[in-house]
Amino acid sequence: MSVRDIAGRVITAQLPCKDGSYRLCRLCLLSIMLALEACSSAERPEQQVKIAASASQTATMVLDAWAARAVPSHYASATLQSTAEILAEAGRQMQSDISAQLSTEGAVMTAIGRLSAAARHAQAGVAADNPRRVSEARQELKAAASDLAARARLVAPKP
Repeated sequence: MSVRDIAGRVITAQLPCKDGSYRLCRLCLLSIMLALEACSSAERPEQQVKIAASASQTATMVLDAWAARAVPSHYASATLQSTAEILAEAGRQMQSDISAQLSTEGAVMTAIGRLSAAARHAQAGVAADNPRRVSEARQELKAAASDLAARARLVAPKP
């Protein structure tokens, strides 16, 4: 399943949202759509890093909104599940695009894998209505996102 297919599922599955959360829902979906815009038929490692960073920010925003009870659990859970799938797909795309000998790209792939796992942990916490588990997953997301940002500078094309 491609990243575009996953995002299509998210867009069609999440509307309508309740109360004032509709604006936040559209914001999350916009973040995912922007990540998809970075995709091309010849996706390169730096594009995958951008996708992963955007998906990470989406997951963090949804977790913050869920913790504040601004979005329903079913929305947060579905969005986090889709985000984890987007992150896993970014990792697979990156793995297929790079040479296994390059340790920098390997470290980036590891960070993307950590982001995907953290998003899945967060989704499980939201589904179980367990704020402690969600908080732990949010910390995992932040740590993996910081690691990704540090590694991404090494993958960025040189001028």
